[in-house]
Amino acid sequence: MADLRKFWLTLPMIGGIIGILVWTRWGDPWSPMRISGLSLMAAGFPLWALARVQLGKSFSGRAYARALVTHGIYSRIRNPIYVFGIVVIVGLIFFYEKPIYLL
Repeated sequence: MADLRKFWLTLPMIGGIIGILVWTRWGDPWSPMRISGLSLMAAGFPLWALARVQLGKSFSGRAYARALVTHGIYSRIRNPIYVFGIVVIVGLIFFYEKPIYLL
């Protein structure tokens, strides 16, 4: 239960950081790359949060298996936290129009 409480405390912090990064470039001209980047972030962040919530007590900072999670999004994707984290990062890279950072 304490792990889930920590998550609910860090969720607004991570969302706030992404929000501040987006807000700093909000007034710039909108290109298709920026729109797609914002779309990726808008889709990836809630899915990342959902994957973390569904992980529940099986989450740990260290590689320690407590229980195998096979329900929800984990029944379709093996590592959804990594997948959706990468989607958010790629969205941020596209939003800042720096595709060279993908290398």
